[in-house]
Amino acid sequence: MRLSRRAFLQRAGVLAAAGLANPDLLRAQERAWGITLATAASPAGTTLESTLVPVGAGYRRFTEAPGWPTLVRTLGPEARAGRENRRVPLASIVHLTDIHIIDTESPARVEFLDRYSDPPSPDRFKAAFRPQETLTAQVAEAMVRRVNSLSGGPITGRPFDCAVSTGDNGDNRQENELSWFITLLDGGRVAAGSGGPNYEGVQDQEPTTYDRHYWHPDDPRPDGDFYKQFRGFPSHPGLLAAAAQPFTASGLRVPWYTIYGNHDGLAQGTAPANPAFEAIATGPVKVVDVPPGMSPVTLMNGLQTGNPAVLAALAEAPARVVTPDRRRRFLSPQEWAQLHLASPPSPGPVGHGLPATAATSGVLYYTFDVAPAVVGISLDTVDRGGVEQGSLDAAQFAWLEERLKEHSSRYFDGAGSLVRTSSADRLIVVFSHHNLDTMNNETPDPTTPGRRVLGPAIKALLHRFPNVIAWVNGHSHRNQVLPHPDPRSGGFWEILTSAHVDYPSQARLVEIVDNRDGTLSVFGTLVDHLAPAAAAPGATGLLDLASLSRELSANDHQRDHAKALGTAEDRNVELLVAAPFQLAPSSSPPAVTRKPAGDGGATLPATGAEASLPLAVGAATLAGAIALRRRRGPSTGPTCGPVDGR
Repeated sequence: MRLSRRAFLQRAGVLAAAGLANPDLLRAQERAWGITLATAASPAGTTLESTLVPVGAGYRRFTEAPGWPTLVRTLGPEARAGRENRRVPLASIVHLTDIHIIDTESPARVEFLDRYSDPPSPDRFKAAFRPQETLTAQVAEAMVRRVNSLSGGPITGRPFDCAVSTGDNGDNRQENELSWFITLLDGGRVAAGSGGPNYEGVQDQEPTTYDRHYWHPDDPRPDGDFYKQFRGFPSHPGLLAAAAQPFTASGLRVPWYTIYGNHDGLAQGTAPANPAFEAIATGPVKVVDVPPGMSPVTLMNGLQTGNPAVLAALAEAPARVVTPDRRRRFLSPQEWAQLHLASPPSPGPVGHGLPATAATSGVLYYTFDVAPAVVGISLDTVDRGGVEQGSLDAAQFAWLEERLKEHSSRYFDGAGSLVRTSSADRLIVVFSHHNLDTMNNETPDPTTPGRRVLGPAIKALLHRFPNVIAWVNGHSHRNQVLPHPDPRSGGFWEILTSAHVDYPSQARLVEIVDNRDGTLSVFGTLVDHLAPAAAAPGATGLLDLASLSRELSANDHQRDHAKALGTAEDRNVELLVAAPFQLAPSSSPPAVTRKPAGDGGATLPATGAEASLPLAVGAATLAGAIALRRRRGPSTGPTCGPVDGR
């Protein structure tokens, strides 16, 4: 069904207000969106149905806008017509990443460095402070509620097999942050505050340390801080107190798996453990500025390397007294594993993928069953020597090769010769925190000998195994989908999802299907958390705070919002890849009966921001999608489970 001219202009007006409309693309996008909604099993509640767009000049607020179509991308094989009626769903996965549950009152934070990344300064210290960072627990809960509201994968309708959180679950390797994160995903009572009964951080009204470089929500003055004076940020009295109010987390209704990120293993995501820095974290003194005579670069380098002279100089830095809290202690990899292993058996699995041996060995990589035909390989890409980028040690790299062989009846050796094995074939999805572009950390790791293994070597290894179809990760806080073709194996897709803590605050639903024509499709569909598009001014309900966090993140002047959102080709996608082996015939038909799309799929040019939003197809189609969501019941249950922790 096509839109009337009036509706067309109304929807185009929303996009124009967001600065994202290109009239030359709108009609093509209308058709692509129509095909998406006609062939998807359950698009309601996802960005297939509708999206949220920041609009306005200056300080921007969100409004609802038309959904995004699923764009077809190929890695060799042709997208064949009629495959939407042949689809056999193989797996349905929720991808969460970079949730960054933050203890904003921690003395180990260095928010004062953030101002040194304001334009035109370099961005080395970017994200040392975010105006929305007191609200990370509310955002995580709003995302859990969104996932729980969905009946399954939007394209196939398959109930979710599992969720995978690919690292930076906390922000500062602290015990309290990890405890909050686990409770948010498991369910239970959460009170995301530390220290004393009242907020003691850089956003409060303490007169002796009030700093106009930070957003102070409780300050009613329109020019009380630089965020209000120069960027139009609102006052929001009561926000800091409301953010620390206890609430009962819903908990995911599917098993979830955990992955180690640099913010989980390094202080501030960059610095290795040292007793002096941990004493600061748990102690009563919070540094609020650079020590006299020291540059911010010198301070940051000293923290990363544990330089004794720099740590000693912190005693002379401007500071304030805060309430100490032992729960802010830094966790070792073994302790990080133990907290996961101590979590309740439901929603499971026990340890969330980590084997019992991880509590003593500190080995945090493992394999797990996603579904009968699909195995997941979880990597630990954190270099214990420091710096925010990633790499592997030699032992893990060798382990990875052995796990790839275990699930491949054929592969290519290092010389390019085909090797056949007696292993049973399974499709392989790799999960990690870091992505290929950021696997470049050569810092010596004191816990493992030898040189670090970097991205090019890992990519070359994966290219030797045709059964590897996707690598799912995060770290860069952006939506991006990259092809990695190979003439022998066919190659794999790399799927990056944006962070919860930063704009656009989304998660991704990954579905793997057999098209029954010699090809597979990996669908990636973005979802916004359940908070409304706009919170009422001054509202302090949980979802209101999550909504406000999204709004604040869209106005963070240090972020490249277009890059974080990604182009149309980085958002809702169908990623074609050749089936690497003959999949067993399914005894059941596809999940739903779909209308024929009439062609091999909808493909649109992506030319930047103007290509990032489609036009709607009409109220009747949208209403039908909403009705479908209401008719469907809850998930019938997950199928994934642990395999091993070797």
